[in-house]
Amino acid sequence: MKFSINQRIYFDRLWTDCLLSDNKFVKIYNFFAVNNYSISSDLDKSDIVILDLCWVWKSYIDIAEEKANFYYNEWKIVFLIWCISDIISNKYWNKYYYIDSKNYNDVEKYFEFTINYIRIDRFYSDNKINLLSTWNHFKWGWYSLENNFDKKFFIEISVWCQLNCSYCNIKKVKGNTKSLKKEDIINEIEKAVKDWKTEIFLLSDDCWSYWFDIWTNFWDLICDIFNIKGDIKLYITNIYPLYLVKYYNKIKEYIYLDKISYILVPVQHYSSRVLKLMNRAYDVEKIIEILKDIKLNSKTELHNHIIFNYNEETLEEFVETFKYLNYYDKTFYFKYSDVNNIYWKNHISYDLDKKIILLKKLQKKYSIDIPLW
Repeated sequence: MKFSINQRIYFDRLWTDCLLSDNKFVKIYNFFAVNNYSISSDLDKSDIVILDLCWVWKSYIDIAEEKANFYYNEWKIVFLIWCISDIISNKYWNKYYYIDSKNYNDVEKYFEFTINYIRIDRFYSDNKINLLSTWNHFKWGWYSLENNFDKKFFIEISVWCQLNCSYCNIKKVKGNTKSLKKEDIINEIEKAVKDWKTEIFLLSDDCWSYWFDIWTNFWDLICDIFNIKGDIKLYITNIYPLYLVKYYNKIKEYIYLDKISYILVPVQHYSSRVLKLMNRAYDVEKIIEILKDIKLNSKTELHNHIIFNYNEETLEEFVETFKYLNYYDKTFYFKYSDVNNIYWKNHISYDLDKKIILLKKLQKKYSIDIPLW
C-alpha cells in the first residue's frame, strides 16, 4: 500500500554527528516537504512517525527499540530508517515499516509523490529546494555550530565500504562499495561553486573505498576538485589511516595551504594486538608523524574514533589510547558491543567501570565524546 499526502508526518532522530545519516535524513525530510505532506512537531496530531536510526551499538539498539515501541503503543504507523533497520527487522518484521541504507529509495514504494530527488544519482542541480533548509529544526552534530550554511555543499561520493574490520557491521548492513563517477562529482561541485558554495563535504563510509568499483583514485579526485576555480575548502569525512600514510605526499600541499579544513582519521586503537584483532593493518607511529605534520603546518581540524573494551582489551591497552589525544581536535570513544554475537561469541570485558571513570576525567582536559556508553 501507499500512504497519501493526507498523512501527517512526525520525525525523530536518536543520533547526530554522522554526516552520512544527516545527509540522507535531510533528503528524506525534504522528500515529504516538496511533496506537500503535513510535517508536524506535535506527536498527538501525527499519523506516521519516521524514526531515524543510525548507529548499531547494542546500547543504542536497546534505546531504539524502546523508542519505536513507545510510538507503536501510541497507535502510530512507525517507519525505522537507515542502518539499524537491518539489525532489528527480523525481530519486529511485522510491527514496523523499514527503509534501510541499501534501499532508501523505498520511500517511493510507501509514499505518494510528484517530486523526488533523494536517489544517490540525483545531484545538486536537481534539488528543488535547499537541502539545508531543515537544519534549523533538528539537533545536529559538531559542524552545525558553525555559521554560513549557505556556503556548504554535501556530496556522497560513495556508499558502503570495501574494508573488512572485524568489529564492524557496515558491510553486513550495507554491502560493498558503490561510487559516483568522478566526472559527475566534479560537475556537481562546479555547479555548487558557481552558487558560492565553496565548503565541500565529501561523504562516504570510507573515502578510500571510493574508487574500488570504478577504478579511479580518491587522491586524484581531490586534485581534480582543487583544479576547479574558486576558494574551495574540503571536508573529508572518513579516511582509512593506512591510505592517509600511503598518499599523504599527494595532498599535503593542499593541507599546508589550509584548503583541507577537516579530516576524520579513525585510528580506532593504538595497541598492535588489538589492531591486529580488528583486522586493521597499519603502523600507528607513521600515522602520528603525519598528524604531527598536519598540526604543525596547517589549521586542519582532525577527528578520531576509538573503540574500547574490544575483545579482552586490558586496562593498560586502554590507557595506551590516551597517548595521542593532543593531536586531535576531537576524539569519539565508542564502547564495543557485540550485536547478536556476530563476532566474538565469548567476548570478555575487563575493568569497564575503571575505563569509563578515566575517560570522564580526561574530558576535563581533552575534547572527548563518549556516545551511548
